[in-house]
Amino acid sequence: MATFVSSTFGLISGRHASVVATVSRNGKNVMKVFNAPFNPKSVKQVKQRTKFAYVLITLVCFHDVFKKTFLGMDAVNHGISLALKNSVTGTSPDYSIDYPNLAFSEGRMYMATTVSAAKTTGTSVKVDWSETLLAQAFADDGVSLIFFHEEYQQAILNENCATRSACTFTEELPAEWANGSIHTWIYFSKADGSCNSKSKYICEVQL
Repeated sequence: MATFVSSTFGLISGRHASVVATVSRNGKNVMKVFNAPFNPKSVKQVKQRTKFAYVLITLVCFHDVFKKTFLGMDAVNHGISLALKNSVTGTSPDYSIDYPNLAFSEGRMYMATTVSAAKTTGTSVKVDWSETLLAQAFADDGVSLIFFHEEYQQAILNENCATRSACTFTEELPAEWANGSIHTWIYFSKADGSCNSKSKYICEVQL
């Protein structure tokens, strides 16, 4: 940047070749090298923005769930970030969510070795898990379940609905979910709520 004084041309302003001239508050000409603005609409950037917008819109039904399952003040943004990284398939603009890779919690708590879910009667879903007790796995750990009706874009979180030692829980889902395909997840929490396990996708249940 440089000041410019000319008795011939007087004060000048605007872009001149590779230089931009402006008039400062004290009446002096200031000369700056012109730098072309960074193109905010490159192909890569447009694809990333399209992908981000898709995830925000598609996962809006999980925002309240994220607020409870991720232990932190920035829970929703963290959930969206993980989804962008691990759960989006397809190419712009035809994206889709890979629900088995969608994460709802994370932590050092031990996840059960085996987990299963199946319809019993009506809209009831029975979830079973193994009780294996190892480091960071205790009989009184809380069990939380997540159920998602993809067509209706409705999600249900049942926090601490059972303990690890129970090894089973039956969830009565809404009657209007009958005949729907339901995605299911599970995660474990320390009894005092201070730590979670990573969430695990169980399966898709046909009601």
